[in-house]
Amino acid sequence: MFRDALINALAADGARVAVLDETAAYSYAELDAWSSSLADTLRPLVRTPEDCAALLLPNGGSWLAAYLAAHKAGTAVAPMNAVLTEHEIVRVLEHVRPRALLTGPERSDDIKELCAGRRLCVDVIVVAPGRHVVRGPRGAAGTAKTRADTPCMIMHTSGSTGVCRPVVQTERALHLAAGFWRGRHRDPDDVVAVPIPLAHTYGHLAAISTLLAGATLLTSSRAFEPAWWLEQLVARDVTVIEAVPTVYRGLLETAGRRWRPAALRRCLSAGQQTPADLRRDWHRRTGVELLQSWGMTELTGAGLSPTADSCRDSAGIPVPGLEVRVIDPQAPGRPVPAGTVGELWVRGSQVTPGYRTSSGQLASVTDDDGWLRTGDLVVRDAHECVRVVGRSKDTIMTGGYSVQPAEIEDALRTHPGVEDAAVIARADRRRGEAPHAVVVPRHHSRPDAEELLSHCRGLLARYKVPRSIDFAERLPLSATGKLDRAALRGRYGAPEREDTPHVVG
Repeated sequence: MFRDALINALAADGARVAVLDETAAYSYAELDAWSSSLADTLRPLVRTPEDCAALLLPNGGSWLAAYLAAHKAGTAVAPMNAVLTEHEIVRVLEHVRPRALLTGPERSDDIKELCAGRRLCVDVIVVAPGRHVVRGPRGAAGTAKTRADTPCMIMHTSGSTGVCRPVVQTERALHLAAGFWRGRHRDPDDVVAVPIPLAHTYGHLAAISTLLAGATLLTSSRAFEPAWWLEQLVARDVTVIEAVPTVYRGLLETAGRRWRPAALRRCLSAGQQTPADLRRDWHRRTGVELLQSWGMTELTGAGLSPTADSCRDSAGIPVPGLEVRVIDPQAPGRPVPAGTVGELWVRGSQVTPGYRTSSGQLASVTDDDGWLRTGDLVVRDAHECVRVVGRSKDTIMTGGYSVQPAEIEDALRTHPGVEDAAVIARADRRRGEAPHAVVVPRHHSRPDAEELLSHCRGLLARYKVPRSIDFAERLPLSATGKLDRAALRGRYGAPEREDTPHVVG
């Protein structure tokens, strides 16, 4: 299924460039040889299909070689974001208990010392970058036969809204998710830019569907630098971009007025809701629509995806094989009519069998009928297009009304002095909770708070208008570039104080 298709793609495309990073270009044949060499080292360590290999590498050829090696060795892959601290690395290793950890030479000694100090029995394999000789024609290297429900990935949720959890993704789920994404969004001649971590579900889906299509992946180990990426998009004739909204906003802020990448044909956004003003600005500047989708680590990727000619103002329609229900949050099990806000429930083969516990067992995420409650609030129209309007845990209950932060954020972003905005709940003696806005001014010119409140009053019902406003140079982001609402609440969620001059009531 998934592994065989991926390994066959490597063997089929030979001299074509598979991946470009900031240091080198690697062909499919070179990536195949490199990963096979690593797999020979890893294979003796794999004892059962439930064993896993952890990856701690930055984006680039090394990451892909290590990832492919683990699949060739027949073990599940547990990627870790390269920016994790030692404390976070230990938490993952203690929970997942991998047989091996593949990392770069610059970190290998520290990781060995860390594992020894914690008495973790992990073999550290060094992945050294370099050229790899292809010795004549190669056949597709087979893997040990596995069942469709065999764990293939252990992908950690981003942890931006709670505890980071290890999600098991099966052979069948990856086959469905990556196969769909390749068929919908890839051509063999594509050059696909992915300026987000490959160690997270969306980055992984974008990268692996590119390899399955025999296309070229452009990525970088460096932190997101808009100027570098703008140069690469033109120099490499990039045809597809896959990124989170903050990346697209950063590109627009940095690009000159005449910037218009000629080869670009498709731009996709996921990871969080894509603001309407960003989609509008991107289309105006580039001539290419910015399509938004929706997915979860628990779904192995996308759950909703736009079609070529509809659902452009939503996250799209359910991907094949995924059942969707929109349920009344106050009465679980009762569907809501079209056009009404409800919680999104999903069911299908893409859904994870569970979270992996420290004992190696699985903790189910679905109810007895197989439904996963996503926690996302959506509206579904008569054409089955689903628009995400917020998270149930982010809903602000004010004076008996339910308020979605995204609606207020969209209103604030229409003000010419606002670059970005986020809204959270603050305690309010009369209303229970009240909306509090954190605003990033445009071009370092802070607008007047009362002016922004007046702007909101012209667009929103009175109960939705923020009761207070803070200003910030930037919003806190997670490692995947998503808005970190937990950090936002920790920094700005304190009750309003009378001695705070920027609070407007």
